[in-house]
Amino acid sequence: MVSLRKPLPPYALHTPGGQRVYLPDLKGKILVLLRDPGMAQALATRQEELSALEAQAFFLSQEARESPLPLLLDREGNLIQAIPHQGTLIADPFLEVYHLGPVKDVEELLDWVRFVGGQCPECVLPEAEWL
Repeated sequence: MVSLRKPLPPYALHTPGGQRVYLPDLKGKILVLLRDPGMAQALATRQEELSALEAQAFFLSQEARESPLPLLLDREGNLIQAIPHQGTLIADPFLEVYHLGPVKDVEELLDWVRFVGGQCPECVLPEAEWL
């Protein structure tokens, strides 16, 4: 199950060519997963900015289709169902989910990416350590 402030489950997705993409293999950069074609199109025009923020973005679909971003297929819909319609999932480089919901435009999406990039998980003790 996908939840805020929890690591993404280790789902396996596929490229349209059939290559398996295991989510844990995407660690190391901020991860943006979109299911809205309009938002994917808007973000594709900002790829240079996204790259400068050390983020990677993918469009999710249950079937092969045209996509302005790299396409990942979630044939069973497990991950797509977790993202609200016109929503976005944004995870930190360790795949902890920071945003799971709608964004009004690409500027808000990039603000989330900047926010996630500014977090420092090593700087704060886990909640249980404070007790």
